[in-house]
Amino acid sequence: MNRKSTAWAVALAVTASAFAATPAVASGSTAAAAPSRAELAKQVLADNGITLLDSHVGGQNDPESTAQRNIKDTSQGNAARTSPWSDVGVTKVQLSTAMLQGMVSIGKDHGYRVTTVAGGDHSSTSYHYKGTAFDVDQIDGQAVNASNPKVAKIKSACKSAGAVEILGPGDAGHDTHVHCAWNS
Repeated sequence: MNRKSTAWAVALAVTASAFAATPAVASGSTAAAAPSRAELAKQVLADNGITLLDSHVGGQNDPESTAQRNIKDTSQGNAARTSPWSDVGVTKVQLSTAMLQGMVSIGKDHGYRVTTVAGGDHSSTSYHYKGTAFDVDQIDGQAVNASNPKVAKIKSACKSAGAVEILGPGDAGHDTHVHCAWNS
């Protein structure tokens, strides 16, 4: 083998080993890593159309478990916190990436205000305590109620984003907000 053919053989071997070490990607597509929990929380915080309450609708005082604090904590890589008066007491939960992705997705088409994520008081088996649910009390600046036509749109957006439990006006205990929850 001459020097030129040896060089080609080495180049071919290096190229072949590089392809073997590279994961296969379908032609014309790129493989992007899914955003992390913290990255998704940062996207929620950066969306000017999503308002996160820094208080509790019931008037209780626990700044550590507000919707805003839950998302901020998650954006910093920390767990979110439930409220002391909740059915589960104070616990730490990791917010669901599916729920956070849903929040980001819904925010592309709707402005909305989140009243609670993991904090607040809910039924003892609530998705909120698992970090997989959020409640909305305003859509595009309008209060959630039975006569608001945007309620159906936000409920549909939650379903499209993968929510498995969607409640709102007409459902017991949900006359003033839309509740969207994911399995994980």
